[in-house]
Amino acid sequence: MSEKPPTGRRLRLETPEHVRLDYELADVGSRLAALLIDMAIIVGGLVLLAMAAALLRRGGLSLGESLAASVLVLGFFVLQWGYFLLFELLRDGQTPGKRALRLRVLHSSGQPLSVRGSVIRNVLRIVDFQPAVTGVLGGGVIMLTGRSQRLGDLAADTIVVRDGGADEVAWPEASPAPAAGRPLLSAEQFELLTNYRRRRADLAPEAMRSVASAVLQAIRPAVEGHSLLGTVSADEFLVRLHDEEEPRRAAAGGVWGLQAAALVREQRQEWARYGELLRESRRGGLARLPETELRTFGRLYRGMTADLARARTYGASASVLRSLERWAGAGHNLLYRVTGESIVSVRRWMTSGFPKAVRTYHRPILLAVLLLFGPMGISYGLVRSNPVLARYMTSSAMLERAESTPAGDIDAEYVDIPGTLMPLASTSLITNNVQVALLAFAGGVLAGSLTVLLLVFNGVHLGTVLGLYANEELLGVILAFVFPHGFMELTAICLAGGAGLWLGSAVLAPGRRTRRAALQARAREALSLLAGVVGLLVIAGVVEGFYSPSGLPASAKFAFGGVTAVLLAVYFALGGRKEANRA
Repeated sequence: MSEKPPTGRRLRLETPEHVRLDYELADVGSRLAALLIDMAIIVGGLVLLAMAAALLRRGGLSLGESLAASVLVLGFFVLQWGYFLLFELLRDGQTPGKRALRLRVLHSSGQPLSVRGSVIRNVLRIVDFQPAVTGVLGGGVIMLTGRSQRLGDLAADTIVVRDGGADEVAWPEASPAPAAGRPLLSAEQFELLTNYRRRRADLAPEAMRSVASAVLQAIRPAVEGHSLLGTVSADEFLVRLHDEEEPRRAAAGGVWGLQAAALVREQRQEWARYGELLRESRRGGLARLPETELRTFGRLYRGMTADLARARTYGASASVLRSLERWAGAGHNLLYRVTGESIVSVRRWMTSGFPKAVRTYHRPILLAVLLLFGPMGISYGLVRSNPVLARYMTSSAMLERAESTPAGDIDAEYVDIPGTLMPLASTSLITNNVQVALLAFAGGVLAGSLTVLLLVFNGVHLGTVLGLYANEELLGVILAFVFPHGFMELTAICLAGGAGLWLGSAVLAPGRRTRRAALQARAREALSLLAGVVGLLVIAGVVEGFYSPSGLPASAKFAFGGVTAVLLAVYFALGGRKEANRA
């Protein structure tokens, strides 16, 4: 789909069928209102989950209660990180808040929102919410960009547009009203008036009065002497002026206005049938339609796009053009909707795509390794040489745990997790580690700065804890606990950091591309790493919750960790090479 620069608050696109579609970009106010609705739903869900968790905490947890608590932990995670993602994927780019404000997320090419695009824009949402969840950064970027895009939109190549929806189309009378004199307004003034008429229902009363006054001021020279001017409110005057002006402009078109009216009259039944099929397929896609109706939909869509082009040529009224554009756009989104990945393609990515991506982007990954393990080594050395530093660089709980662990016994427990609590511990570890990985990735959009800080901070923390245990002659105890899951977990964090650094390189070193184009390309590339990171962290969390704290001897844990290290090395070194050789 080709694209032309946005005009005002509108973006003009051309479909593969060479049909022009005009989208009105959502403004900051509308997006903020939609966000507030969504945040109210999220907060309400979190409160309910917290109340349920409080009931479980009244006594010791049984295995069943531990499993229930695990579900609650997952619920917290999904609400915080998955709410926008899931709704946008399941509702064609609309969350409940966006639906209430009649907004929709699309790719800037006009294509429906893809899984990849939704993941990128919503993972980066945490950065747009900064500082301190105020959203000032994202709102500021929206106002500064020509397409009203926040950072997540820039990376995902998405836009948020007004979407009246096919269900709300109200066709005007087929024949234009008799002429009541020549039009009072120029084409530009009438377009301004029409835009106000279309948007006024979405404005708060105070905002509507302010906008109406501004519009009236802009067109006042053309309507001086109008009998209603000054006798009614600005809003009422503009509405009535639009009702008077639209038939004047249609009649002024002469034969063209009559041809547009005839087009509406002749095609109205076809359009109504198209609308019925559109409504039937909006939720489940075109796959919901029987084969005969699917063919009918294709025929009607082609007719709709042709009618839209003719309506423009015939000078149809703005309301008719808006209705046709909405329906053509909705049909286009259904036809070009991206379907989910098949099991075969996911398996191919796991066995080949992920390890090849690790090898391809090894440079930012190696930099992430240095940023994690370099500070870890430095902090370990500092704590070993000056044990007092540990009291300032780690928590009191960690100090108490180290001091209470008996020295000289490598099989001593690092942490005591009852068997009934292991499911809850595992779930908590998985969600926490995945959040760290998502933050490491998202932080890259700010030229990699937040990614660097996160890697360095975690490296310092790890080095401090290892130094503390070494000073207490307990290094073997903590290593026995870390070994089973540590290779997977630390590998995943380094990969997430590498993905974030690769994303940040688009800002610092975009090459021959523009920074926008480089950011979009590298976000897609880095996402292939992030998907694998989540899988690794899920496995590592299960091991850390069940195997690492078990009563097995340290030798078994070291052996398990050694095997995982070898398997990871083989996987990343050889995965996908056979396909490359065959190619």
